[in-house]
Order: sequence, then structure tokens, then C-alpha cells
Amino acid sequence: MQPLEPNRAPRALSRPLRTSADSSRLKSRSLSTNSLSTDSLSTSSIHASAEPAAAIPSSPIFHSSAISNAQSSSPITNTFFRDSLISLLLFLLLSEWLRPLAWMADASIQIGPILVVFATCIAIDCFKVPYVWGWTAKSVIILLFIGFMFDREGFLTGAWIIDLVRIISQDLVQIVQAHFDLISGQMRTLLFLLGWSLLISVVQALMLQRQHSLWFVAATLIYLVFLQLVLGADTVQGIMRTIGYGLLLLSLLNLSRIEQTYGITSVRSGGVFQWIVVSLLVVSALASVGWYSARQAEPTPLMKPVSWAYVYDRIFELYKEDTGAKGAFARSGYGQDDSSLGGPLQVDTTPVFTARTSELTYWRGESKSFYDGKGWTEPNQTLEPYVSTNQPVTDQSVMQEILWNTKSPNNQLFVGGKLLSVDMLLSEKGKPLTPSSLLTSKSNGKVTLPEIMDPLSYYKITIQPVQEDPSVLNTDMGSYPSDITGEYLQLPAALPRSVRSIAEQVTANRLTPYAKAVAIEQYLSNTYTYSLEKPTHPSRNEDFVSHFLFVDRTGYCDHFSTSMVVMLRSVGVPARWVKGFAPGTLLASSNGDGLKEVMVRNQDAHSWVEVYFPSMGWVPFEPTPGFSRISSDHPRETLTTAAMEQAAMTASLMNIPASTKFATNPSEWLHATKDKIVNFAKPYREAFIVLIGCCLLLVGVFVLLRRKGFLVNTLLYFPNYKSQQGNSHPMTPYMDRLWMQLFRKYGAKPANLTVREYVTTLNFNDQRQKQALLEFALIYESVRYDTANSLTYTKREITTIWKAIQKTH
Repeated sequence: MQPLEPNRAPRALSRPLRTSADSSRLKSRSLSTNSLSTDSLSTSSIHASAEPAAAIPSSPIFHSSAISNAQSSSPITNTFFRDSLISLLLFLLLSEWLRPLAWMADASIQIGPILVVFATCIAIDCFKVPYVWGWTAKSVIILLFIGFMFDREGFLTGAWIIDLVRIISQDLVQIVQAHFDLISGQMRTLLFLLGWSLLISVVQALMLQRQHSLWFVAATLIYLVFLQLVLGADTVQGIMRTIGYGLLLLSLLNLSRIEQTYGITSVRSGGVFQWIVVSLLVVSALASVGWYSARQAEPTPLMKPVSWAYVYDRIFELYKEDTGAKGAFARSGYGQDDSSLGGPLQVDTTPVFTARTSELTYWRGESKSFYDGKGWTEPNQTLEPYVSTNQPVTDQSVMQEILWNTKSPNNQLFVGGKLLSVDMLLSEKGKPLTPSSLLTSKSNGKVTLPEIMDPLSYYKITIQPVQEDPSVLNTDMGSYPSDITGEYLQLPAALPRSVRSIAEQVTANRLTPYAKAVAIEQYLSNTYTYSLEKPTHPSRNEDFVSHFLFVDRTGYCDHFSTSMVVMLRSVGVPARWVKGFAPGTLLASSNGDGLKEVMVRNQDAHSWVEVYFPSMGWVPFEPTPGFSRISSDHPRETLTTAAMEQAAMTASLMNIPASTKFATNPSEWLHATKDKIVNFAKPYREAFIVLIGCCLLLVGVFVLLRRKGFLVNTLLYFPNYKSQQGNSHPMTPYMDRLWMQLFRKYGAKPANLTVREYVTTLNFNDQRQKQALLEFALIYESVRYDTANSLTYTKREITTIWKAIQKTH
């Protein structure tokens, strides 16, 4: 065997080692002039009595033979038994990589034969078959596998060998010509198995020789979790098995390290076997707990696939924040898409229709019931042919005529109450239409013509406005039908707890649904301000109502009406969102028929709330400040005292009610705390992202520098000696960092021990390891404490020696 630095000329010290009081141990020992490849260091060469110091040997101390076969002195039986178990666990981990292949690619894929090939390759390396013979056997097994898989009928005859040689030759030509799409299945399988065989050989060598397994277990877990979360594969059982295999591997591979670190040695012949049995029992217990927990969680999946839409929204929210949308103003008017509400509005004064009515009413278009945190949709909109109720006209009936503006054609009817009859319909071309041509939705009250028909230009209807009786409604405590509660108590699962909490406090002293509705209506209209320009868009993952109540605190009808519906549903009162037009601008009164003429413009587009009561059905409410009541005969102020004690209520609600004690209601406390943190951090989110990134970067740099030994105070480890030359050897800091790596692996060195004494306290399976480290300690002591007389070792030489020693650990 050649020295580690064969081309380096021998060097000798120019003068003897200088002695000092602080280096008495260095003075009392003599260095062996023989390399470790010859006789081992004698005990007297390390712990001899005081003698004149000998010279450092002029040739490199370490030879490669001194650090080879680190485990040769280990008991053969225990080593083979442990290696076999580690190889078995490696095979089980590899099987977890192959199990999902059939799910990802093709159900016809058979992983059994592939696992046989893998098991054979692992067994060859486990029995330490010579390199050339081992890979020859692996290649033959792979070729036999390919022949069996692609030509099972002619496998025994051997005819597949000629075909395989021909196919591989053709594939090599295709590879040279970069026609990778024309490569055969045999060649793809060959490359696949060869690649995996190389990987298996490397992984197995790292596990058996270097005792490194955590990285492969972690890679397997990441692979299975990726398949579960990203591709939707069911890998929960595989993850649990992998964790069990990983724990067993760690227990096997760390046994020797535990023995070395804590000085524990198995005195019984079956010590290793007992360790394995105990480890197996512990892992089995943990696996049983995990399996039982998984069974208890069924049928709910433990992990759901990642919602890429949600991830995109989060990224978009953090880095773009809808900056382009926030600067744009939408125009007021009646639209069909209400799935995304919010943002400023620009007033549009374009006339929509002119109406003549005996009573000023809101012009109802339709209602919507499903709120998703951003806006409203109507999932159950089924249109059916309109059928007239033929109810008799009473004194409470209202006649209404609507003449559409020529620039605003529309197929939809806007009505001021319950539709009793349709008296006349005219198309845009002046053609009379029959009421039977209309379509209506029972769920949301929309009345319209089919899309294929000409738009309306005029219609005349008879309606009955909603007449509410507060005394009746305030005593209505009847139960709700199941279809009402199922549809009109819906709320998004991610609705912030703060929204529910504020609704509960507003209605805390209200016993009836009607009193709760009035309380929320008046709270919104008296607490928040009306504005078309100031509202901002909520972020893509922020709730629209929460943004209005706690961020903007100003808005228009969509904000107030949506908030009231959500708050009512939060306290168990069925409600729905309604849109249409406000009464409009009064133009004149007719001379003889008593009808009032009003002009309705785009700026009059409006939304409000309807609340369900078992005794009367749907009753409208108006939470938007500045708008008149929908019905003129409901004296709601009689239900309040001192205007709902507005000042006291506002003062208490401004702080977002929440439980202040964790022990009282842990869930509510956590939700409230989370909302407070989010609301506080939201204005500074960019600064927080930069701060978090800088902190992670600093932590990474700190860990890296500490691992390299740059941030370690060497005086804590080497306090007994100090260089008296005033200038230290240039290799001293570097060698200090190398020793720090050893201390992290085997434990810190006590301050009262020298590095040689520290090495002698360590337990190694092979004494050559200890001898190599003792020689390195001698070099280190001469470099650190006797700079003038030490050999001028280079960093490359020190690194080569250290890496060679590390290979034996």
C-alpha cells in the first residue's frame, strides 16, 4: 500500500520540539517512526514516562492500509446478522417505491418480478460477492428477467437471446441518432433495472459501511407524501410502513454509535439480538397506535390532495395582491354575475326604464342563496313556464307599468312585490306576447322571457307588496322546513370566527328571529358608512364579509346586504340575498289615475335581504344606510330601546368580541387569536415575507458555519494549552474544526482532557481507528502547541488524512 501523499518528499524537523509547562504530556511521549501499516503503536509510545522528545517522523504517518477494513475485528456472526436485517429493511423500503407504479402508469404492471431482481441484487451485495462476479451475476439476472417478461413462450428455448441482442443493437443506433421515442421496451426496461441496481448498490453500501440511512428513509417518505398530496394516490399505509422500517433501520445502524458514545458494550452473546427484539417491539407498538388512529379516522382521508387553485390563490395574494384590479372602477348597474363582489363603483346615470306605479316599491329581480366567501350564486335555478295565480285584485294590489329604455333592452321582469298577474307584454318590435311565454323560478322568484325571444319594451303587471306585521313576526317562533334550513343557512366552511362572534354579540339579548333580524339590520346601518369609492377588493383568499366588517368598514348595498345575510345565518336565521333596483327618482304624478311616474337608472341598482318566517314567508329588510324601508308599515323602532343602545353596542363591537381566556373556550380563543394576528400582519405582509426570508437565511448560514466549526469557541474544548509564540500555526483553526466534527459525532470533549485522552476514552470496534486518531492527535498537538517545531503540513494533507480516518467510522 502506498502512502496517502506518495509524491511528497520526506521532510524533517529543523530543530527538536520545544517543551513547555503547558505541554508536559507532549514532552513525555515519543513518536513512533513506523507507519500504521506496520506494528501497532505500543502503549509505551503514548503513555511513557518523561523522556527527551523525539522528532516528528519526516515521512507521512498514515498509509491507506492503516484505515482499511475498519470492521474486520467485529464479530462475524453479529455483523452478518445485522447486515442481513439492514438489507431486508432496504428491500422493504424499495418495495414502497414500486407499489404506486401500477396506480400511476398501468394496472397491468407486475412489480413482483421487479422485486425479485431487486432482492437478488441486495443479496449479492449483502454476501459481499467480489465486485466483478457480483455485477456479472446482476447483469445476467437482469437479462433473464427481460427475456422472461417479453418472451415467456420462448424463454426456455433461449431464442429470446438472439432477439434481445438484435433489439439492443438497433436501440443503440436510435440512441446515437437521438431518436429516443423509437427505443424499444426491452431497452427501456434494461436501463431502468441497471439504474436501480446502481442506486441499490450505493444505498446499501452507505447503510452497511457508513451507517447512513436517514436520508433514504426521508426520500421515501417525501416520495409517498408527494404522490398522496399532488397526484391523489392512496399512500397512507405505505407512509406508515416506511416510518416503521425507518425506525428499525435507525435502531440497527445506531447501535454501534450508542456503544461508542456512551461506552456501552454487549457482554452477552445475544446482546445484538435482544436489542433488535426490543426495537421491533417498540416499533410494533407505535405502528399499532398509528394503525388504530387511521382506522378511527375512516372514512375521512388522513391527507387530501393539494388544491392547486388554492395554492395559486395564496401565491397570487402574497405577491400580486390584485394591484391591477384595485385601481379599476366598475360601473353601477344590474348584472348577472355576482360571484365576485367588492371594489369601488363609478356611478352610471344611464336610464334603464320608466315606470308608473300607484306605490313606490323596490323593483325585485331575483334572489341568490349560495355564498362562497366571495359572492353569490344560485345553484338551483330551474325555470318553469309561468302560470298566473288568478288571485282577485284587492285594495292592497298595486298596478305597475314599465317602459324600457331603447338602449337597455331586457328579457327580465322587475316587480314590486308578489306577482299576481301579467296584464300586457310587448316585445321590442311592438309585438304582443302572451304571459304563457314567460319562464319563472320558484326558488328565487326570477321571471323572464326565453333567451331566444325578442327583448321586452313594455309590460304591465299587478302585484301585491309585502305587508309585514311586527307584532306577529316578533312572536313567530315556529320551526323551519327542512328545505329552508338546508339551503338558506349555508355558510362557507372557512368563514372567519370573528364574523360569527360579532353576529352573536349583536343578537345576544334578542330572543326571536325577527328581533335578531332587526338588531343586525340596525347595527349595520348605524355602525358602518356608505361609500361607492372607498371600498377595496378583498384578497383572493379573504372573506368578503370579514373584509368589509373589519378592514374597510365602509361600502355600498352589496356589502351591507351580504353581511346581514351571513350574520343572520350565523345565528340560525334563514335569509337570502336579493337584487334589483331601488324605487328610482320620482318624476311626476298622473292626473287622474293616481299613478306615480319614476325614472330608474343604473345608479339605482340595489341589493337587500329577505328573511324567512314560518308565519309569513319571505320578508324584506334594508340594512344599507340612506335607503328607505322596503315596506312602509313596519314600525321597527318600537322593538328597540334608545336606538338599540347604539353607543354602548358600537363601543363593545369595535374590538371584535372574542374569548379572552384559553381555558374557557380553547377553539374560539384560537380562532380569535388567529384573526387578530392576520389582521395585524395584513398591512405589512410584504415586510413580513422579507423578514421571514432573512431569518431563514440567517439560520441556515448559522447552522452551516457551526457545522463547519467557525462559530465554536475552541477555548471551551482546548483550555489547557496556549501557544507561547504569539502567532499560531495556520492550520490550527482548520484542525480545530475537524475535531469539532468528531465531538458532534461522539460527544463533547470534557475540558479537563486532552484530545489524546479524549480519544482513549472512546470505544471502537477496531483498534486501528483509535490508533489512527491518536496519531492525528499527536500531529495536532505539535501543530497547535509547538508551532515553531511542527511540520508544515498543508491543508490538502490534513484533509486527506482526516477523510481517510473518517472512512473507518
